[in-house]
Order: sequence, then structure tokens, then C-alpha cells
Amino acid sequence: MRINPFRVRLPPGLFALRERNYVLYLIGQFTSQLGNWIQLTAVSWIIYDMTQSPFQLGLNGLFRAVPTIALGLVGGAVADRVPRRALMFFTESTMLIVAMLIGIVTMTGHLQIWHLYALNFISGTLQAFSGPARQALFAGLVPREAMQSAVTLNSVGVRGGTLIGPTLAGLALAYGSYALPFLINSASFVAMLVALVLMHLPPYRPTGKADRPSLSHEVKEGIVFVWKTPFLKVVLGLEIATGLFGYNSSMMTIIAADILGTGPQGLGLLLSATGAGAVIGMILLVTFHVERHARLILILGSTYTLLWAGFAFSRWFGISILLAFLLGTVDSMWSVTRNTIAQLVATDALRGRVMSVVMLVSRGTSQLGRVQSGFLVGLIGAAGAVLVGAGVIAGGILLSLREPIPKRMIRAIPPDDVEDR
Repeated sequence: MRINPFRVRLPPGLFALRERNYVLYLIGQFTSQLGNWIQLTAVSWIIYDMTQSPFQLGLNGLFRAVPTIALGLVGGAVADRVPRRALMFFTESTMLIVAMLIGIVTMTGHLQIWHLYALNFISGTLQAFSGPARQALFAGLVPREAMQSAVTLNSVGVRGGTLIGPTLAGLALAYGSYALPFLINSASFVAMLVALVLMHLPPYRPTGKADRPSLSHEVKEGIVFVWKTPFLKVVLGLEIATGLFGYNSSMMTIIAADILGTGPQGLGLLLSATGAGAVIGMILLVTFHVERHARLILILGSTYTLLWAGFAFSRWFGISILLAFLLGTVDSMWSVTRNTIAQLVATDALRGRVMSVVMLVSRGTSQLGRVQSGFLVGLIGAAGAVLVGAGVIAGGILLSLREPIPKRMIRAIPPDDVEDR
């Protein structure tokens, strides 16, 4: 008797690994995210090294953010309109070509700042479409009972790239050349392209052109679905409050300098403690079922608020390190919980649009949160800004209690058929 290695007995948190298609996706996701973070880190360093200008370095983020925000909702509608695998194949292969071209230009010694701005603008544009397609595709590769496992492992892949990529970028720049990070990122896309080719999915069944609504109607349909789904409004409300007033690297830098009076080494330890906590949070979620305890979203949110407020009172570096570790643990669990709930509530036909709204809110508010942090700190100081932020998040949690939150996720929605999307 032949044993399917993807159907072996696994703990609930690893159920998604029983699905061959998902394992292929996860390998491609981790590899491409690793390359992405190598390139992102390298671009920031190269721009600052070439210009010595914080303003020009800030423009780099703007060129990436503008298309991501402007096209985020359109990208979600497109992901629900065309085969998701084909859309991802196009975006991944295009990003591969762009990264390789920048690498070649750099090797020839003709690299200019506008090349890097153009790279980030093109990458932001393509990711506005690939992001929703990724979110919608991997959710369709697993049964509903494995959804939390898929979301958790997907977050592990993303955060793994975040933790390892910057270090590899530093090594590539120090011991290689400015071109090497771009070439590495270009090669990393091959893993996802191969994974997409190897996936076994039923043929995509398109809607007839006569029956297909306009793109703008589909965008509106996704927004209306989110607005009319109480639990999704809770998720988005908490995303907005946390993105604008919660933890971010800029605020942690201010805490390290103004509250703790430490230098860059101390900041590095704080950020590392947060990253270590995030890994522990992922491990804890492997054995916990979010869909069986839907109100966990409020418990984690309340804990997050208390930990964040603790930074306003801590003057001892050791306590702040502990707070950072615990905050990273709770933040990662809270983020995965919100994402899992959004994936479970969304139907497959609307998943790309629903996740594009979630991603747009999450990424948009996190960028605005850095601006808000600097403004508020200038008015009331670092400790006051942290307390105000914690208070706003607590208010968001209290407001969410007005919406019906079940003890368990509703399972009345039948599982979607998996198509070649």
C-alpha cells in the first residue's frame, strides 16, 4: 500500500502541510520573501550611501507606497476576476526580470537613484496585484479546518524572510557587490514560479463576458461585503487602530532614545526581542484553534494594549526587553488571528477583494502610523504618545464589543470548490 507523505498524521497547527499544493506554495513564498527582504534592505542602504539624504531615502518608501495604496482594491478585484495562478505567474516573472535588469545596470556601473525609485514603483504596482492573489490562492489550497494552520505557516514564511533577509543583504553588500542583492532576489522568484507550475489544480471556470460585471462594480461589491459583515468590520477597525497608534519601528526608535536613553545597540536588542517573541507566538498558534475561540481576538487585543502602555512607564532596559518580547508574541498571534478570521469569513469568489481591503488598511495605516508617531511625540513626548496610542486601541476594542462576536466561528458557510485560481 502506497502512503501519501502529504497525508501523514500531523498536529492541528500543521494540518496545511498535508496538502501538496500548499507545501509547494509555502516553499515558494518563503524563498521569494527572503529575496524580497534582501533587495529591500539593500536598496535602502544604497540610496542612503549614494545620497546621504534622509529625504531622498524617505522618497524611496513613497514610490513604493503610492501604487500599493492606489491600486490595492483594483488588485483584489482582478484577483477574483482572472486565474490567480496565472496572475501570480505574470507578476512574479515580471519582478524577476526587473530585479535582474537593475542588477545588470549596477554591474555596469551605471546605477542612478532614479533606477531604484523606478524599481520600487514597479514593485509596488505589481505587488498591489500579487498580494491579494497570494492571499486568495493559498487559502484555496487547504480545507477550512486547516485555514488557521495555512495562515500561521504563511506568516512564518513572511516573518522568516524578514528576520533572515536583512542579515543576508548586509553580507552580500559587505562581501559581494551592490549588484549581488538584486541578482539574488531575481533568482528567488524562480522558486515560486516552479511551485506554481507544479501545483495540481482543476481548470479555472471563467464567468461568461455577458454575465461579468464591470471592474468598478466588483471593487464596490468587495467593499460592500466587508461593510455588511460585522466580524470583518471588527477586524478592520482593530487593524486601523493598531496600525495608526500601535507598535512600529519608528516609535520603538523613539522609545529607545527618549525613554530608555540607549543607543543603536539597545534599539537592536529591542527589535530582536520583538522578533523572537513573534516566532514564539507562531509556535503557540500551531496548537491553538482560532476558529474554535473567535473571541480570542479581543483577549489578545486587550493584552497587546496593556503591554504597549507598559513602555510609557518602564525606565529599566531589562523590563523593556521583556515587554518587547511579550509584545512581539502577542502581536504576531493577534495579527494571524485577524487574518484567519478574514479568510474564514470571506467566500472564495470574494476572497481576493476582501483580503485586498484588509491588506490596504493594514499597510496604509502602518505607514501613516509612523507619521502620526513623530507628530504626537513632538506635542506630548514619547511616553504620552505611547499612552494615547494604547488608549485609542483600547477604545477600538470597546467599540468592537457592539458588534456580534460569536464564541466560535460560524461554520454554516460551505467550503469553496478549489479551482485553478
